[in-house]
Amino acid sequence: MGQGEIKVGGGTASGNNNNGGGSDNKPKGTGMCWCFSISAYQPYFDVDTMDVLDRIMESFKVWKRTTDTQDMAYFIKEVLPRGGGPDAYGPFWITMTLVFVVAVTSNINSWFNASAQDFEGDISALLHAFWVIYAFSFGIPIVSWGALKCLGEGVQGLDFMTLLCLFGYSLLPYIPAALVCAIPITALHWVALFGAMAFSSGLVMRNLIGPVMEGGEKKSRALLGWFAGCQFVMFFVMKIVFF
Repeated sequence: MGQGEIKVGGGTASGNNNNGGGSDNKPKGTGMCWCFSISAYQPYFDVDTMDVLDRIMESFKVWKRTTDTQDMAYFIKEVLPRGGGPDAYGPFWITMTLVFVVAVTSNINSWFNASAQDFEGDISALLHAFWVIYAFSFGIPIVSWGALKCLGEGVQGLDFMTLLCLFGYSLLPYIPAALVCAIPITALHWVALFGAMAFSSGLVMRNLIGPVMEGGEKKSRALLGWFAGCQFVMFFVMKIVFF
């Protein structure tokens, strides 16, 4: 392994190649079935460790002030290109981490609310968390990508991997929120999860509102309503199902 190279996710990436040039070597979608090809995702797991950490830090900067709707898409237009384009490594492990954190804290919260004799660990919480959270981080990008394809050239920059990367990193605020939800205080659960939703939806909406608005006012309203609705559904499902 050469100097400045870091091995991540089964591949090697250069630690000093942050000029976005690596995106040219990644496969581009050529058909409706492209997203179901395993080989299409392999290059997206060969990422630089520092790029992933940079994206994690930048994903929390959702209140960056700007008056231009195009400049609001800083994550997909500034952060992702300097790391070589979108990756699947970060979203995969963020989602997996959240699945385990939600399953564990859900059981801890149930333990606090039950007597020692009545409490039984619920292993099904892990399965429920897996389906719910992966449906958000992977299922919604698939559906959204299909909907955005209907808008044509106006949203050409929003490919499937960009959406997957955006939604995956948007789940980061739910990890500390889920940890807080281990505390058996219902009001605290609402506050923590609402705060996570605010940061998550802020990242998603700020980065999508500009490109989506180019597709026409009527279609834009429907799509933005879809994205906002998904955020609220995630918030309520997390609270009602797990906490």
